[in-house]
Amino acid sequence: MSASFFENYMLPEPYHLVHMLSRDKGYQLAEHHHPMFQIIWVTKGVLHVEHDGIEHRLRRGQICIIPPGHPHALLSESGYQQIGIDLSEMPDQRGIISLMKKQVEQFVVVDLSDMLSTISELQEHSSQLTLLARLQTAGILDSVLLNCLRMLDSQTSLRSQMLVLMNMHLSEALSIDELANRLSVSPSTVKRIANREFGCSVMGLYNQLKINKARFLLLHSDMSIKQIAEALGFFDHSHFFRFFKQKMNVTPAQFKKANIL
Repeated sequence: MSASFFENYMLPEPYHLVHMLSRDKGYQLAEHHHPMFQIIWVTKGVLHVEHDGIEHRLRRGQICIIPPGHPHALLSESGYQQIGIDLSEMPDQRGIISLMKKQVEQFVVVDLSDMLSTISELQEHSSQLTLLARLQTAGILDSVLLNCLRMLDSQTSLRSQMLVLMNMHLSEALSIDELANRLSVSPSTVKRIANREFGCSVMGLYNQLKINKARFLLLHSDMSIKQIAEALGFFDHSHFFRFFKQKMNVTPAQFKKANIL
């Protein structure tokens, strides 16, 4: 295992410890918890984080935020690298800790792949002890946290994350495996959430969201039925026609005519 660190005496609040770690194959850490927010950003390999009976698979670019007092265990079969961020236990003057407590009440996973380019900057600054390097590091960390909070503003649970992802990809043939990968959970977890929270199968929920979007576009847009079919990922007009009639017992044209005054 190799590591480099920025400790609390080096960085502005609320950063208590920032470390860059490389873990070997077969790494395991039994269930434990921390008195502060802990953030793990996977930069290489795959890390399995078990929390509240759910196994989250973090891949390169994905980041998890673990609130204080939340038990979790870590496992990596192939080994992985991470940037770890421990925040201060006490509130900071800028209000970041208070904002975190307000918006991150549960364990969450966010994809920050688009910020991976900043890692080389963090590595460079970690080898320096100058005030400028410390302030530049804090600025990058601020950006990481704020991007996480922005993305989590309406996605603070697996349930809402599932809905957001499905609605974002209604034009694709989104499979259960792909949905599970994007959520960093197992396919069985996705199925369990759909059944428990929505009372239907994953594909049943996905199809219902497609119907809801189709109904909205039929009533509130100038798109043709053919354009709507294409926007929702159907092979052709006839495929959409059969799908809609099966779900609504009327054709798209009949639905539009009956509901537009």
